[in-house]
Amino acid sequence: MATPLDTRIPPPLWTLGLATAQWLLAGRPDYRHRPGPARFLFAGTIGTLSAAVGIAAVTQFVDRRTTVHPGAPGHASVLVTDRIFGFSRNPMYLALTGMLVTNAAWLGSVRAVIPVAAETAVLTAFQILPEERALREKFGEPYEEYRRRVPRWIGLP
Repeated sequence: MATPLDTRIPPPLWTLGLATAQWLLAGRPDYRHRPGPARFLFAGTIGTLSAAVGIAAVTQFVDRRTTVHPGAPGHASVLVTDRIFGFSRNPMYLALTGMLVTNAAWLGSVRAVIPVAAETAVLTAFQILPEERALREKFGEPYEEYRRRVPRWIGLP
């Protein structure tokens, strides 16, 4: 079954493209150059947390036997609302955005933060809002209750 999202650029490709933009905005620095201790600690912490959030979210989808394909929200077999999805309705996208924050910190460039804002805007407009419509159509009131209870990006339940 085709959905309107089938022709969209997958979120990981947006992230990769925007990471490249960060690198260019930072003046094409050498990634082998290790940042100072504070930036290294910040980048390492955010990167580790982002990876953990992304892995936890994908693992939950796999455990529940529902699709992780970002272009096919209509193929979702169950509404996943617990564990990591109790803190964010979009932990996979939160993880991708966190990786851009990590990259900006590693690069040490204020200009490299601009693509983080672009990622948030692009994912919300072209991925999350269409997904929300598809999930609302598929799951109805249980999805609406979930939307009222859990923030789109991050928060406490």
